[in-house]
Amino acid sequence: MNDQAIIEILTTKDLQQIMRCGRRQAYELMRARAFPSIKIGAKYIVEKEALQKWLASNRGKEFLV
Repeated sequence: MNDQAIIEILTTKDLQQIMRCGRRQAYELMRARAFPSIKIGAKYIVEKEALQKWLASNRGKEFLV
């Protein structure tokens, strides 16, 4: 049995659905320095766990993109 944890990766499209925002806002969020995204080539991704931690640490704050 494999003991390695499976890392869930979210795309910009996934982020749109989760955050209930438009395409432009999702891309701006992915490009923001304070957001835990990773750029691979021309695509942005974010680990699901990193997104959850970022949301928890920014609860109650205003984040403009």
